[in-house]
Formats: sequence, C-alpha cells, structure tokens
Amino acid sequence: AKSSQPGSRNARAPRWLSAMCMCCPRYVTAVAITIMLLCSTAEGNCTNVVVVETSSSTTHTYVPDETCYAALPEGTWTSHHRCLDVGLETITVAGPSTLSSYDEDAQELRRASILFVDWLNHEKGGLTVGDRRLGMQLAWVDDAGSKTQTANATARALRLGDDVRFGVAGYSSKLTEYAALQAQADKMVMVSAGAARPQIYEDNSYVFGFLPGTIGKKRDLYSSIVEIAEETDAKWNASSSIDERPCGSMGCRSTLRFGEIGKCPSQYQGVKQQFFGDIMCEKLPDDDASKNDTLFRDMLIRLKSNNV
Repeated sequence: AKSSQPGSRNARAPRWLSAMCMCCPRYVTAVAITIMLLCSTAEGNCTNVVVVETSSSTTHTYVPDETCYAALPEGTWTSHHRCLDVGLETITVAGPSTLSSYDEDAQELRRASILFVDWLNHEKGGLTVGDRRLGMQLAWVDDAGSKTQTANATARALRLGDDVRFGVAGYSSKLTEYAALQAQADKMVMVSAGAARPQIYEDNSYVFGFLPGTIGKKRDLYSSIVEIAEETDAKWNASSSIDERPCGSMGCRSTLRFGEIGKCPSQYQGVKQQFFGDIMCEKLPDDDASKNDTLFRDMLIRLKSNNV
C-alpha cells in the first residue's frame, strides 16, 4: 500500500549496540526496541537510497523524496505476520526479504522470525516496555534478491505505518549493505541476522548484527550460547533454591539440546557436537519439502517434544 508516513526517524542507536550484541546478547533486542519506542518520531521529508548496478560496478546516491514513497516495480509482493491478540497494542518489525522467488536462506530467516514472534505473543504475552504491554508483528517487502531493489524495498517497509518502529534486514551481506544504507538514511534501528561483513556495521551506526566475522562464525555463535547458559547457572545456583532456578536442578548448561531441520548429518556436525553433544535432526525428504511450512512446523513440534 502507498504510505503517507514520513520515513525519517529521530531515534539514536549508538555503536555500543554492536558491542552489546557480542557481550550481552540477551539484552540487545529489548534495549533496541525500547530505544525505538521512546525516541522514534516522524520528521520532515524522506531520503531514498538509489542503487545503480552495471557490469563493472554498483553505485548508490541519496535522493530527497517529499512523498516518502520509494518506487518499486508494479505488483511487488508484501507479506505480513500479524499479532492476533486484539487486546495488545502492537509494534511492527519490518524490512526487505526475497519473496517473489524461492530463496531458502531468506525463508529460513522469515520462519525463525515468525516462530519467535508467535512464542513471544502467545506464550509470553508480548513485550513489557516500561508500563506498556506490546504485541509484535512482522512485515516484509520483496527485494527480489536484487541490489537495485533492496534499498527501495527497505524504504517502503520502514514506512508502512506508524507502528513500524524497528527494521530487520534480509539475507546476505551483498543485499544487507544497501538495506543498511537505507535504514541509516531513515534513522531507523535495524538488526541483521544474515550478514557477516563487519563493514556494514562499522559504516552504519543504526545497524547491528548477530553474526560475527565470517571466519569461525559458527563456532563463535555456539560458544556464545554455551557461555550464556553457564553465566545463568552461576548467577542463580549460588543464591537461589532449586524451584527458583530457570532451568531446574540440572542447570541450563547441562540441559542444552541442539536440534535442526534439514540434511542429516548436517553441515558443521562435528563443531556442534563439541558444544552440545548429540544432535537431534529432523531430515527433510527432499529439497522441495523445505518449502512446506506445515511440514516444517510439525518437525519443530517433534524437536520441542524432545526438549530441544
């Protein structure tokens, strides 16, 4: 839908968010959302990042836009995952994603976001920010897997409405580079879970990411999960009764279970086993099965029933 919402936001997201992502990942999402809720205001005209790609180079320019309507091809897809609890005030996390063609990595990121938001809204009752209870919704605009469309798709997503307070990037460093430029132009805090190129975060103070540098990123990610579990045990076990401990008498570290859906045995199987021991894997019968959301959810339920 055409947006009348100006896209320039006034929230400040300093570079320490990226540092927090590495040292205190549990708090990053809540901090970033709180920043947007407290500081986000619409102001003035918009600026669009226009990307031009040739056979030899890719360049971008900044173009003022009084309408705040970033041009996209006619019929560009959008996708929404809404909070069904009508009693909750909502915020929307929005961004670009490859929708019009099948991209397994982009789909995995969307699925992970949907699973998290459903858990947050339905099992935890939403977010608590100050004295407000908030449900979370998701929205994506098709980037077509194209550098030249990603920035405008990002602009359109971030301007879908007043409740869009937070941006989420799509898959790959090559696309996130331009999504990040647009988020920076709109002064919108954006998180990326699919881009490992450090320069993206160094050059854009409103953008932070969950992936460390490409070399060793899998090991670093798994190590962080284990460290968080061990920190939690150390915090609770010394000064609390068994009933108060978040992971029970066994502790969080000893009850970590790693499960995945895809090819079995999986890539990086040995690295995962170093941190988590036995890996539970739900094997997809063929490549086309990865497109089946119902099958994917059934497999996830089986993993959860085995304490993954």
